[in-house]
Amino acid sequence: MSSVKEKKSERHRLKTIENHLRHYHQYKIGIRNLKLQLDNIMPRITATYEVKEGSRGTFAIKSDTETYAIDRIESKRALDLHEQMEKYRLLVDCIDAAMEGLNDEEKKFVEYRYFCNYTISKMAMTMGYGESTIFCFRNRVLDKLSHSLSGLVTM
Repeated sequence: MSSVKEKKSERHRLKTIENHLRHYHQYKIGIRNLKLQLDNIMPRITATYEVKEGSRGTFAIKSDTETYAIDRIESKRALDLHEQMEKYRLLVDCIDAAMEGLNDEEKKFVEYRYFCNYTISKMAMTMGYGESTIFCFRNRVLDKLSHSLSGLVTM
């Protein structure tokens, strides 16, 4: 009975890893978009130096956030955006690090299968192998990645 549970759990882990690989480019886009949203919520502050008649000059700080500084800095939305952006960064960084442990053919497999969404038959033609060999690549790659990406399964 526990053997069946273990196999089911392992299949779930592998599907989760494949899902993260398939969404790799969307995670990278998400990081950029979340950063843009954060920049919009918390615009940059600009400073100027003004010389007025009868004074040595004053240092004036102009900020688009003056009116909203307190509520925007503590904004739940900003915190949520930042948290999501950091989650995506972690996913992308972990996938990049895990890819370093693969050889060139395995990297091609990941790129075609998960980043470009090739079917098994299209991959077989592109890589010049039979479909059964592509399944062997898949098993080998997922075995390697399951060790290096095991923590991502819970994200």
